[in-house]
Amino acid sequence: DDGRAWEIFMDTVEIKGSNVPLLRQLLDGGVKLGSRDLGSFLEDTVESYTNPKPVFETTYLDGGVRISRDQDGKVFVYGKVDDSTEPTDYKNVDADLGVARLLEGLNDSIFKFYI
Repeated sequence: DDGRAWEIFMDTVEIKGSNVPLLRQLLDGGVKLGSRDLGSFLEDTVESYTNPKPVFETTYLDGGVRISRDQDGKVFVYGKVDDSTEPTDYKNVDADLGVARLLEGLNDSIFKFYI
């Protein structure tokens, strides 16, 4: 144990900026999933269930880049884009499933009907 790796336990999960209308308002309103509590409940209730305990090791770190690997050897590269620690505000980003752009592309490629 050289201090480069952590065994990760997720405590609380929040999803922000969902592209699903209505669900987005609910999630952006502060709904949180207590994943550690849920995992503990499942371990106590389901005999064959064990909480996953992934190991995440940092192999390179400087002021702007972090390169890490998970227990399966998958590489994750993170770049620092801002010094802010505030969560992203999605109020000015439309919540949409991309249906309008899908239909627009379909029209431009196949139907070519324009008003």
